[in-house]
Amino acid sequence: MHGQRARYYFENGYMCAESVLLAICEARKIENSNVPAIATAFCSGTARTKGNCGALAGGILAISLIHGRTAPDQSVDLCYKLTQLLTAHFKNKFNSDNCFKLTDCDLSIPDGSNKFKNEGIKQKVCLDLVEEVTDYTLNILNENTKN
Repeated sequence: MHGQRARYYFENGYMCAESVLLAICEARKIENSNVPAIATAFCSGTARTKGNCGALAGGILAISLIHGRTAPDQSVDLCYKLTQLLTAHFKNKFNSDNCFKLTDCDLSIPDGSNKFKNEGIKQKVCLDLVEEVTDYTLNILNENTKN
């Protein structure tokens, strides 16, 4: 359900990490003026560096927003545990966490960006990643958060 919302955001102008973070914050009723801006640099394989998948980064940002530390004496354990669960699930399901490997597009060059657009990679690959990460992240958050 919320994965569909992330898909909607992605189809309507937001990018991968932004869409995941927006949908998760919406689902958890989190209002923060830094969302989606805090996720922007993680889109397109970490700012077109052939880095990690932005959808995965959006899920990790959401976990950190909810379970990250606000003081140095707080534990990182739950935040790290959920991030490890999400990352393992993602790698198991999609065989990589790297944007370039997932899309076969180097988004830092015009040929790669053109390939992404012309071959419909967003529709063929990325929309499913955004939806899966959103739903799985919300699932593990719901299982590990006291309401």
